[in-house]
Amino acid sequence: MRRDSRAIALLAVLTALPTALGYVLGPLTHSLNAILSLIPFNPVRFYLGFMPLLISTVLARAYLGRGGAIVEGLLLAITGVLLHPTKPIPIILSKDILLGLGVEFSLIRSSDLRLIPLLSSSLLGGLGHCLPFLLFTYLRLGFFSSSLWFVPNMLLSALIGGYITYLILRRLPAESSLRA
Repeated sequence: MRRDSRAIALLAVLTALPTALGYVLGPLTHSLNAILSLIPFNPVRFYLGFMPLLISTVLARAYLGRGGAIVEGLLLAITGVLLHPTKPIPIILSKDILLGLGVEFSLIRSSDLRLIPLLSSSLLGGLGHCLPFLLFTYLRLGFFSSSLWFVPNMLLSALIGGYITYLILRRLPAESSLRA
């Protein structure tokens, strides 16, 4: 019973963090991308608001064990629909659930969380997160060549988020894990 309540509390905190950080990272992202747009022909854009989603999903997997990333992705999807209805609901639901599935699938055989497995899970989760946007753009506009700039930039943000997650996991004590 105590382990279940600790898991629920951890999931609640990990689900609330991206929303809270989004209010800071959203304006920061727009400012950073505005500065980057001053450089001619610069295709690089950052999605800083995506990083807390990724970090919380990987941390849920790390500290709750198998299934933690899927549960966190589902909670992020529900939170996104309720608190951030700026995109169509099917996209909000599917992008966060696919993020959790990507992280979970990538870390299914990983027992210890080293840098390379975390970066690969970040890339796979980021790719899952991009998929609904690409599909929606293709279905709506009939092409997605303009959206192809979105994928490398999102994956760059995913790699940065994966590295930040690695740094967090190196600092947090291993005995905090609820997997045991």
